Amino acid sequence: MSAEIKLEGQEKLLALLAVLGRLDPVKAGIRAAGLYVKGKLAQYPQAKRLTRAEVYGETFRTAKQRRAFFAKLKSGEIEVPYHRGESPSSHRFKARWARAAENGGVTAVVGNNATYGRLLMDPQLQSVYANRVGWRTTDAVVDEERAEVLRIISDAIDGALEG
Repeated sequence: MSAEIKLEGQEKLLALLAVLGRLDPVKAGIRAAGLYVKGKLAQYPQAKRLTRAEVYGETFRTAKQRRAFFAKLKSGEIEVPYHRGESPSSHRFKARWARAAENGGVTAVVGNNATYGRLLMDPQLQSVYANRVGWRTTDAVVDEERAEVLRIISDAIDGALEG
């Protein structure tokens, strides 16, 4: 002899627990947050024209540096003025941002593979020039956007719990 007690909405509760057990809402929130951060990292600073002399106090530090600059200019390897996205050395930095999931979707990785990207936004390697022009480091962007990232993830979880 057995007795069965059924909760009203038991099927819905069990389905919700299965979804939560797979961490689907958390993964969806992390995907959305990664996309949001990617968008913030891809924003260029406002255009600001500075000369090397304004940033470093001198145009070239050595005669060798000056000769190398003019040799590259003559060969077409560099272009003055630099035209973002069009000059020969441009890697189209803004377009090279990518987002990937790791650890089964509970980690979002956002990165850029332009060769000069580390000189623009890496916290340890950012050039003085990039800093003075207004590039924010990746760490600064993440710190500034932390509250919004947490809100995005929280909203995804709350939406699953309510749904």
